[in-house]
Amino acid sequence: MRFIVGTDEMKRIDRNTIEYYGVPSAVLMERAALGVCEQIDKWSDLQNAGRQMSVLVLSGCGNNGGDGIAIARILKLKGYKVTTSLIGDYTKCTDQLIMEMKIAENYGIYADTFSNIRDNKTPSEFDIIVDALFGIGCNRPVAGMYAEAVKYINECKKARGNSLYVISVDMPSGVNSDDGHVFNIAVNADETVTFNFEKIGHIMYPGCEYSGTVTVKDVGITKESFLDKGPRYFTFKSDIKSFLPERRADGNKGSFGKVLVIAGSENVSGACTLCAEAAYRAGAGMVKVFTAETNRTAVQTFLPEALIDTYEDDESVEGLNLLSQKLQNAMDWATEIIIGPGIGTGIKAITMVREVLEKFDRDIIMDADALNIIASDEGIDALVSGYSDDYKKVIMTPHLAEFARLYGSEVKVCKENILEYPKKLADKYNCVIVCKDARTIVAGSDSDLIYINTSGNSGMATAGSGDVLAGIIGAMNENGLEAFEAACIGVYMHGICGDYASNHKSEYSMIAGDIVRAIPEILK
Repeated sequence: MRFIVGTDEMKRIDRNTIEYYGVPSAVLMERAALGVCEQIDKWSDLQNAGRQMSVLVLSGCGNNGGDGIAIARILKLKGYKVTTSLIGDYTKCTDQLIMEMKIAENYGIYADTFSNIRDNKTPSEFDIIVDALFGIGCNRPVAGMYAEAVKYINECKKARGNSLYVISVDMPSGVNSDDGHVFNIAVNADETVTFNFEKIGHIMYPGCEYSGTVTVKDVGITKESFLDKGPRYFTFKSDIKSFLPERRADGNKGSFGKVLVIAGSENVSGACTLCAEAAYRAGAGMVKVFTAETNRTAVQTFLPEALIDTYEDDESVEGLNLLSQKLQNAMDWATEIIIGPGIGTGIKAITMVREVLEKFDRDIIMDADALNIIASDEGIDALVSGYSDDYKKVIMTPHLAEFARLYGSEVKVCKENILEYPKKLADKYNCVIVCKDARTIVAGSDSDLIYINTSGNSGMATAGSGDVLAGIIGAMNENGLEAFEAACIGVYMHGICGDYASNHKSEYSMIAGDIVRAIPEILK
């Protein structure tokens, strides 16, 4: 688990380090500057230029600017040719910045005016630009001379390309560290060096696209500085196998779960096979597919390992009663249910969703059409709200449009509030919500933590990808993980499989089956 912090959280953690533990702020600033300089040295060494490298450091009037002045000093003493400029209202400079300026002047380093740099220095005069304007402090549109400075950095980068290295301190100026929002203009960094914890703005779009490579440097701000209040958001960036429970050496196929996949309909066969195979590949011991009779041949052909129960295309009273009887027998067999992929929203689908919620007593993963039925049927909505307890849980896996229908809002509004709304919906239904987007968010009613997924790529925006995810989460949930934990790890695994598939097929060419076929590869 890696914590991700927002602006207020980072300021509180920083303050605790200084005030509670007594680490001087000057020590933290010096270590931050050294961390940035280390990355600059690495880039410079790779250039093999055989000459003195030229650096422009643009600093704001806050403590991020103090980092910038300290960086300029260290680089100057290392032999770089350094030009520095302080931008903003000098009367608002922080005490730490003023101290760094005095130290720099003692070493003969004096700031130039930005107007002189802008008007008289061409992009060819610099090899490196250090953006130390705002750090995590940008919370409104960039204006005035600050906007001119950001524009100048981006113009220099456009003119020079890879021969100019732009490095931002803590956060690219113009990006909101709380959500990745770009107000009006932002620095396009090649690398962002941040300190001890990644910021939400490094992770979320579009901020992640402006951050370049994000490097986390240890300046001495540790988890101890959380005191009694830890960060709210976290992510994974480790080998997926380290998260999985060890399989019992004396286990059997029943030990690893009996997953009932209620998926597919008369005209949809792929959803059930993709979901069922994903559950098998991710570790489920037994999988039974409950689907329309017309899908029998497809399931038996493409996934002969799966058990199968089917129902007829009969919406009469007798037909629905027979459907319920068959479904009850399948539920008696199962230890977990995945319901929704490709089942449609007709009377048979509604009957199945209602029966599962009324008569099953273990965990349920609800996806796709099951979610649309919940959003449109008040009675079923109420069943979902009252389902979860200490022994069973609903996991819902909506994409953003399905999420908006469940939440009762517009897609645009839900996307703008994707860091907050999933937790609210999870609390409403007393369930786990997996809100699928470019950055999938997982929230649970039983946890204050919120997971932000960073694995995966645009190639996963393909039909059937969500069916695969439901199957993976089902397998995780059957391997001894709690619902929230299973959802988080399942989403992470799904993204890693997508990355493996894109590396072998390309983001343009990959399909959902490639994600399934990647599962054994990433688990080797």
